[in-house]
Amino acid sequence: MILATISSEMAFHSDVCACLDTRFRFDAVWDVNFDDATRLQRLEADQKCLCIIDFTDQARALPVARMLSSRPQIVILAMGCGGSRDELLLLMQAGIRDVLPNFTARDLIQAANRALAGLGAASEVLGDLYAFVPAKPGCGTSTTATYAACMASQLTEEPPLLLDFDVRLGVTTFLLKAEGNRTLVDALQSVDRLDRDMWSGLVSQVGNLHLLGSGAADFSQHFPADHFRRVLDFALRQYSLVAVDLPGSMEDYECDVLVRAKRILLVCTPDIGALHVARRKSLWLQDLKLRDKVSVVLNCVERRNTLSVKEIEAIIQLPVRYLLPAGAKDISKAVQRGHVLDPQCPLGLQIATIAAEMVPAKQLVKKASPVRRFVEYFSINPARNVRGA
Repeated sequence: MILATISSEMAFHSDVCACLDTRFRFDAVWDVNFDDATRLQRLEADQKCLCIIDFTDQARALPVARMLSSRPQIVILAMGCGGSRDELLLLMQAGIRDVLPNFTARDLIQAANRALAGLGAASEVLGDLYAFVPAKPGCGTSTTATYAACMASQLTEEPPLLLDFDVRLGVTTFLLKAEGNRTLVDALQSVDRLDRDMWSGLVSQVGNLHLLGSGAADFSQHFPADHFRRVLDFALRQYSLVAVDLPGSMEDYECDVLVRAKRILLVCTPDIGALHVARRKSLWLQDLKLRDKVSVVLNCVERRNTLSVKEIEAIIQLPVRYLLPAGAKDISKAVQRGHVLDPQCPLGLQIATIAAEMVPAKQLVKKASPVRRFVEYFSINPARNVRGA
């Protein structure tokens, strides 16, 4: 294990080393100037490196971080930055996941401990991440995400995971009648102790789908973005396919999910209010340089809609990829039974198209199931053994 500190200030190198040298064992310690940072690109694949970069000189630090962020055996800590939302977004775009605005020994040791734990899984292939985000509440995002994940689970032997990141108003467990004893809140509270055994007690199972729901509405809980990130990190190491249902409030933890997503599905309805908000989010996603990842899902489409698809695309400035018909009756039937939406109904047929595109034609890496004996961990309910409607 190599500790590399990158800065033009000798005091930065000595202060970091003094803080970490007695706490962790490193095979080598490199004090690197910004101009010499390219030497880290020559690391062998089996040489793991904790890289701590001095971001007080952001103009020089950011290109170095971008250069190194693609190396799986290098974990980057950014020091002296992240004090504003814009800075955090910029750092996320550069592939940086851990930021320390202030240099304190306690924070640095904790961050280094997290980074070194992550390096233990650096050789693992992370799963594909699909983020479902609403233009505004009420657009049917949770319904789309839930049934797309369910249908995707029927197309693969390896179970996908559905994460409900809407802590306050999530409804994924309600849609599938998969109310368990544990929720996302429990995972966020236990993030420092999260492992495969604990995970088995947290998630519920609906057929071949693993689900970590948000549970009952709780407006008092607040968790830092880092806790969401660490839950997501754990999930992506365990599953080949992860779908995340986001609330759409664009908090920092949502930005991190969107930056890391393979695809972003922006769910919108044809009404003027939703289209107006969708346009604003479209511009925001463009600022984040995520436009190429976004697929618009136009929900509740009817023949008598006032605006054509071309007019809607002109408003939100993004192409519409999926058209979902209204399906309130079919959804109601599925919810009453706790079943997956009928894949043969008009709405089910279209959501099945989304699901098919989420599942790769050939699984590159098969991951062992992180859940061993579900029957011991979740309450008995009608959804337990359901594979389809």
